[in-house]
Amino acid sequence: MMKKKMIAVISALCMAGTVYVSAGNAVHAEPAQSELTDETTALQERIYCIASVSKMYSSLAVMQLVDEGKVELDAPVIKYLPDFRMDDERYKDITVRMLMNHTSGMPLGLSINHYLYEDVDSFTHDNAFDIVSGLRLKADPGEYACYNNMGFSLMEHIVENVTDMSFTDYVRNNIASKIGVDHTGTAWSLYSGDLGDTQVSLYRGCLPIEYPYEMAAGSGGIYATASDVANFGSAFFTGNDILLSDNAKTQMSARWKDDEKYESYGLGWDFVEQVRYEKENIKVMGKGGDLPYMNSCLLVAPDEQISTAVLTAGNGSSQYAGLMASALMDVALEERGKTVSDLTPTEPKITDIVPDYYKKYEGLYYISYIYSTGICRITFDGTAMYKENLGTDNALLERYKITEDGGFVRVNDSGKMTADREILYFEEKDGKIFIRTELFAVYPGLGNTLDSMYTGEKMEENPVSPSVQQRWDELSQEVFVTYNEKWTSQQYESPFYRIVTDEEFPGYIMVKNSAGVRAEKLTDEDHAGFFTSIPSSANRDLYDVEITQQTYADGTSAVSLDLSDGTRCRSADSLPVFTADIAEISLRSGEAAWYRIGEDMSGKSIAVERPDNSAVFVYNKFRELLYSTHIKDAGNTIDLPPDGYIAFIGETGGKVKIY
Repeated sequence: MMKKKMIAVISALCMAGTVYVSAGNAVHAEPAQSELTDETTALQERIYCIASVSKMYSSLAVMQLVDEGKVELDAPVIKYLPDFRMDDERYKDITVRMLMNHTSGMPLGLSINHYLYEDVDSFTHDNAFDIVSGLRLKADPGEYACYNNMGFSLMEHIVENVTDMSFTDYVRNNIASKIGVDHTGTAWSLYSGDLGDTQVSLYRGCLPIEYPYEMAAGSGGIYATASDVANFGSAFFTGNDILLSDNAKTQMSARWKDDEKYESYGLGWDFVEQVRYEKENIKVMGKGGDLPYMNSCLLVAPDEQISTAVLTAGNGSSQYAGLMASALMDVALEERGKTVSDLTPTEPKITDIVPDYYKKYEGLYYISYIYSTGICRITFDGTAMYKENLGTDNALLERYKITEDGGFVRVNDSGKMTADREILYFEEKDGKIFIRTELFAVYPGLGNTLDSMYTGEKMEENPVSPSVQQRWDELSQEVFVTYNEKWTSQQYESPFYRIVTDEEFPGYIMVKNSAGVRAEKLTDEDHAGFFTSIPSSANRDLYDVEITQQTYADGTSAVSLDLSDGTRCRSADSLPVFTADIAEISLRSGEAAWYRIGEDMSGKSIAVERPDNSAVFVYNKFRELLYSTHIKDAGNTIDLPPDGYIAFIGETGGKVKIY
């Protein structure tokens, strides 16, 4: 009954789940173990973007080339990509294997224009080398594993250079066709033109807006049905040589570092060991993925020859998809006579005295984790540790009690451990102090998870001149708006950035937007850069910051917040005012026409006539999206909120008429 309950809850997210098991030499599909309905069956036959589960397709493609002797895992990437360059000379030491197990040291995750509304555009593919060329590495290649999307975009290019065919064609000819799946491909093969005889379509039943396509095919842009993905997972079964040799699969399923304190990445896999299965001597490998409105998980038990795939649409997450996939895996294992129980971690023993020894760990930390991302201050008294998030007006002081093994467990106001058991450990490495977090997370009715990873790093003092600090303090009073992404970019749903300074962390800033928070170390009045060396995926997706002066299409000269991932953001204070006398907006490729809504237009409505390749977005004074031409059935009449913003985005030569 518990398994059915779990399935029913997650189905509310608009879920398609499929289990594949072996039967002799055949592989066949079994639907999710729940009460089947016509809607359930329909969901299973819809195409979803499988997000970062796509990395398993690019990994498998490269391993096929390894099997054929065309690629060497430990050869430098530049052997296969002669156009690959970075400002940091260490890039020459990056190997193919490092791209696959996230140890390359590259800081950048994704570039601009990677999520596009119903638009198939090769910008991210064609500009990959230019995007990375000016970057510096965050670590020596091979030093530690940290989740990185860009590495798989480079793998996409390796496949193309070695085989002299597009990645899309390679997936179709060497993966999908060989396992007999009909609805697996990329946006280029499935959505760039007429769908022809395709009997399935992109699932959008839960979405109030058009669906943004993922343009980085090698890292997140494979599209498939749940049954196709589960079938793909069978390629990793022991003894199945349809796509890969057993030697290749063994290499892929080996942990990058044999130390439980680090994440258990394999080649492509998010994990190649999972505690709840390991304790039953069952090997399970998994890969999850998250995109705006699409989430996925693939689990494979190679020796038991079981593959489970769960794809969801709506406001879900790969965490929920993973819990669903685990539930399906458990059902299939139980039918084989193998029972897997939930995790029950050892209860930590709390003591009441914190030794003075821990005082040396007091100070500022950058922490990046589920419950806390940003700069915080850690202090101790004789009985507890306290963590205070800085740079926010409503942060609560969190309290932790020391345990007998030297960890600090989070407690509530009553001094009791929280249901989600979070324990922090301080560790010293190479003259630096890091925080490692063990988190036992409970999802009522769904299951639980146990994770351990490095999540924080103590910050050094960074004294800067008063003029430098003043410059960034002044910038912190402004709001910045993204202006250089394509009119179809999903980024315009949440285009606002803020710089945060605080007298509690002089010499540093935080850059905030809807995607999260990044801490930067000030260099001078116009530059700040990433500085952390947390040896885990807490250190992913880093960028440097530069303040430049730009002259915009409206003739205004103003500052631009430029990020090394290619994002360009204009100061909102410099935006012209949208007034009643504006009858036409001239569009310009690469520069959105932004306006602040003037008092004479507040609360009024306008109608627009715009060219096909354009979009309009409206936000209120709280910077929340109110209107987008990408919303389903968007009307032509637009209400303008008081003190809000309006943006017109399109291509050079186009004009929007205002009525």
